[in-house]
Amino acid sequence: MRGEIIAIGDELVSGRILNSTSRLAARRLFLLGYDIPIMQSIGDEPALIGKTLLSALERADFILITGGLGSTDDDLTTEAAAQALGLKTAKHPVVLEKLRQRLAAEGREGELANLSRFAVFPERAELLDESYRMAGYLLFHQDKPLWFLPGVPSQMAILLEDKVVPELQRLFPPPPLRQHIYRSCGLKEMAINAMLKPLEKQEGLQIGYYPIGWEVDVSLTVRPEEPQQGEALFQQADSFIREHLGENLFGEDDEGLPMAVGCLLQAQGKRMAVAESCTGGLLAACITEIPGSSAWFDGGVVVYSNSLKEKILGIDPVLLAEHGAVSEACAKAMARQALTRLGSDIALAITGIAGPDGGSADKPVGTVFIALADCNSTTVQCVHLHGSRREIQIQTAQRALDMARRHILFP
Repeated sequence: MRGEIIAIGDELVSGRILNSTSRLAARRLFLLGYDIPIMQSIGDEPALIGKTLLSALERADFILITGGLGSTDDDLTTEAAAQALGLKTAKHPVVLEKLRQRLAAEGREGELANLSRFAVFPERAELLDESYRMAGYLLFHQDKPLWFLPGVPSQMAILLEDKVVPELQRLFPPPPLRQHIYRSCGLKEMAINAMLKPLEKQEGLQIGYYPIGWEVDVSLTVRPEEPQQGEALFQQADSFIREHLGENLFGEDDEGLPMAVGCLLQAQGKRMAVAESCTGGLLAACITEIPGSSAWFDGGVVVYSNSLKEKILGIDPVLLAEHGAVSEACAKAMARQALTRLGSDIALAITGIAGPDGGSADKPVGTVFIALADCNSTTVQCVHLHGSRREIQIQTAQRALDMARRHILFP
């Protein structure tokens, strides 16, 4: 079954807000086995909303529409959709009364007239939230389901999981499907593509590649002609991928590099600390996003200026004067001092030039030194990265984590 996703809002097409709702919905439906060949973001224009909806109805078996269901003057989705579909709209009495009660309890009765747009629905609409707190409804047109969902990501996620997915699976049972994501680092996308090309020729298999900085995700989708063939086909492809990715495979599905490093550290009863300069705390932020990371991560320091490198970590000013802050010597000293002062088993240190300014002929923008220290030794990598300032910072954090991963696996 083929679906489409339409996200509505001037804030999306102006670039002020990232379209996270469409990404979330597409990802969830893809994993269930549904094809979403088209996703569109459009502004709050009634004529455009209606035209886009009617066009999608000609192609898709089902449609998800997000955004434009609020109470402000630019929330035009319901009126525009109803007009395009030739439907009348009316205020839902229960929703209106619930809204009145909530406003009265908050001493905001005077806002009812302005907020009553929340209670307007097309005829035949089936409300999705029994508590009447979230906008959203299901509408069938030409026997096709159209889910109208809020543009607020947290609310949209709840209704997607609790209401859309169960009904979609009931209406259109997904085909036999097996999917898996392999997460790797250390190999370029083209190199992985070349290694896995034999799989792309096999009937019933689909291989996808998605580079994210230093990482490359490989997706395996098994769509067998006969259900009983699926497991054997998956096992064959799974073994092939694991063998060829080898030590570059660090995780699967939602397991990122920080989680992979954390699991390895916990298994060995070790703890880690970091010292950062050009990444400005990004490495520590990536680590502490992982629930339970306190079991293996002590913390870190951001020493952006030379004076703080001296005061906080005790870096010798003579070293900085002779070699500069962006140097192998400085990275090595930062890692050793972080290890000593923070009392961890492993310490990572980062210093570099993230740009867009600050580079030179000897040390161009993207020059980064990453050091790792433990009780036995200190190693340093010098890498030359490309991209925006943010991209260089992200790649640096990824490479530092991968450096730690490989050190723990292969000391």
